[in-house]
Amino acid sequence: MTDDFAPTLAAAYHGLIIAMMAKVAECGFKDMTPAFAKLMPLLDPTGKGSRARELAQRSGVTKQAMSQLVRELERRGYIEQIADPKDTRAKLVRLTVRGIELRAACARMRARLNQAVRRSLGPKRLKRLERDLQALSAAVGSAAARAG
Repeated sequence: MTDDFAPTLAAAYHGLIIAMMAKVAECGFKDMTPAFAKLMPLLDPTGKGSRARELAQRSGVTKQAMSQLVRELERRGYIEQIADPKDTRAKLVRLTVRGIELRAACARMRARLNQAVRRSLGPKRLKRLERDLQALSAAVGSAAARAG
């Protein structure tokens, strides 16, 4: 056992993303990428839309990276950009019908993966893992704040 948990945590996350991509591809969305998968839950499911700047903040990427991702998702038909009725200079990003279908497929696959993990670990171990990961996230955030 090593004191460096980061590679194990990264491997678990990478495995989750790879499994998610494979399952979503089985649903007919073969052009998905991990970046798209991370963004889908952040998109407003009500149809109102969100500004790209807000999406960038919530996902932890730069505005430039989000703009590029938005353009690519729009090109693939998952989202559209519309004028913001509150500010004509701004655009809102919202899901298209195809994007809503993709978001639903991602949610179904995430639920299936959660069930598989629950079966594998059992409810008590899974709950303990969730608490441990929340504590880890808080500790890392705290250490980063002190260092910065």
